[in-house]
Amino acid sequence: MKPLIKLLGKPLVALIAAASLCSLARADEIVGTHYGSQIYGAPFAVALKKGYFRQQGLDISGILTAKGGGTSVRNLLAGDTLYAEVALPAALSAIQEGFPIKIVSGGTDGNPGYWVTRVGESIQRPEDLKGKRFLYTRPKSVTESVIIAILRSHNLNAADVKLVALDQSAGLAALEQGKVDIVPLPEPMYTQKVREGVKLQVIPWLEAKLPPYTQTVGVATDETIAKRGDKLRAAIVARRQAVDFIYAHPQEAAAIVAEAYNMPPDLVRTVMGNTLKRFPAWWSPAHIRQGQMEKMAEALASVEALKLPIPWKNIVDDRFVPIDQKGM
Repeated sequence: MKPLIKLLGKPLVALIAAASLCSLARADEIVGTHYGSQIYGAPFAVALKKGYFRQQGLDISGILTAKGGGTSVRNLLAGDTLYAEVALPAALSAIQEGFPIKIVSGGTDGNPGYWVTRVGESIQRPEDLKGKRFLYTRPKSVTESVIIAILRSHNLNAADVKLVALDQSAGLAALEQGKVDIVPLPEPMYTQKVREGVKLQVIPWLEAKLPPYTQTVGVATDETIAKRGDKLRAAIVARRQAVDFIYAHPQEAAAIVAEAYNMPPDLVRTVMGNTLKRFPAWWSPAHIRQGQMEKMAEALASVEALKLPIPWKNIVDDRFVPIDQKGM
């Protein structure tokens, strides 16, 4: 009997060998909350397009998306995912439930969305909030905790208003039908609706007294931290390069994000431009701001979505943050 290699032929053997190597050298995976629909993940789109991941020695072919909340954390834990940017409340809840993850970098700071009401609605002062119906997504959610924090900042409490639980996608219809009075709208939904001719009145002063708070953070599993620390550091550095590019070249960055998200370029330019006007440093290059995380934790605890105190020293690992970003 002829040797198996001769029966198969050299080209086929080479193909099998190459396939084996590819299976061993799998692409590294990254999860981005609401990637492709909201602009949290803009740095990932830029890092892919500009080749920053590859410059750092990573093989990242795309970004896994998630609808936010616990879904992002589950996606991180389910696969061989290197790194994920998730909502801070989701990260804290998962850690308190015993999931083996750590916060390893900053993500975004502040709320890029808008609080809106019907055009002509008289909501000009904190006193005007009394009796109004606020839309929130679900009990113990981020929206509920932020509403409570907003009310407290104006010396009001939950009993002064009515909270109505509805999905954000149904919020505008509920507002138009008079079922609610105040709705939180994320970007780019707000700008899209305005362009479609929907008449909305923004309440710009609603969050004016709130202290800055962290929205999203970078997280990794304990196993990744222990076994793939170099790659984790590389991912954080590549994202930091992309954030620097966004601030230096906002127009080009918007065009990259529009292509990655399959959205109209002028829409993305408007959304990113408005976000940077309101929050000039919204995308964190990497630094972890514990004070701002504490503010979000306190808001969540106010609706019993989280238990205090948070053992920050045990759940934050900043070893992978660039040295110039530490302690900021």
